[in-house]
Amino acid sequence: MNICKNFKFLRNMRGGIRNASMPGARSTASPYVLERLRNRELIRVNGAEVVPFLQGLVTNDVSRLQHPSGPASMYAMFLNRGGRVLFDTIIYRTNDPETFLLECDREASSDFRRHLRMFRVRKQIDIDTVEDEYVPWVLYNDQKPSEITQRSSKSSGLFISPDPRVGALGTRLLAPTDLNWPKLTKTLWRDVDIVAAESHPENSYQLLRYKHGVGEGVRELPPGKCFPLEANADYLNGVSFNKGCYIGQELTARVHHSGVIRKRYMPMRFTSPVSSNYTVKSIAGANLGRVLGHAQNRGVGLLRIDPVLNGEQQLVIDGERCYVDRPQWWPSDTKKNKLEAVE
Repeated sequence: MNICKNFKFLRNMRGGIRNASMPGARSTASPYVLERLRNRELIRVNGAEVVPFLQGLVTNDVSRLQHPSGPASMYAMFLNRGGRVLFDTIIYRTNDPETFLLECDREASSDFRRHLRMFRVRKQIDIDTVEDEYVPWVLYNDQKPSEITQRSSKSSGLFISPDPRVGALGTRLLAPTDLNWPKLTKTLWRDVDIVAAESHPENSYQLLRYKHGVGEGVRELPPGKCFPLEANADYLNGVSFNKGCYIGQELTARVHHSGVIRKRYMPMRFTSPVSSNYTVKSIAGANLGRVLGHAQNRGVGLLRIDPVLNGEQQLVIDGERCYVDRPQWWPSDTKKNKLEAVE
């Protein structure tokens, strides 16, 4: 299968990474990390009606992917009829205008494909997994975002695209399954022995997401439990308010235009290990939200915006202090009168 590629980032970064990886080289910059996303899977959706099919299901405008100057990938969500999130995805265009690759949570892959097939009806659409052909990887640097501009290349084997949500989450790579970590690094940077570090528990992609308050997958975005704007889909370039109708569109549009949103996903820092009780409370005992994912001393939670960010309350989990940060990638002009209620 032919897929789109982007190698400008690799050329721009090759010299800097080579210098940082040479024995004895002094580098104050944090190294790039290359990590296989074992909890993510790729689904191929193919057919002459693939664009109108996806347009009626996802929050974003899929037609932009077919435009010559459009993005190579986009973030989107699938909603239920009540406007709540079922699945999150990154949609990748390919060199075939009738074929898209959809990245999903591996744990929910079967349910995701079943959801797609349920709405296929009489459309000539093929839906199947490509886990035996391609696997997703991520290349990231905790200290600075990727610097990539879209550019196509006919170099074989890889699809390379900046994360469409926020630059700090790095670069997505879709690689053939036969490329393990050593082979992939040699393919990306020829004639360079060490080009990026492997991830470890103290420096993983999961921790990177938690530091930026981005939820991903059915464990952190439980199906039917939150609205797309609570999951920051509007801030993460994951929803279009100008496209036509899609499942769950009515409530999403109404909430957006009313500006009434009480809760959002935010990054959290813990002073002690999180137990089985994930409820975030104030010192006075008021329920302010819930932790949806955690690792090390970091996590992501769905929390009430006004008392958490605009109040003076101390936050606790099981009596232990925790802290919430306002994500740096949130728009700077977020107004207090938009932080009210989604019920």
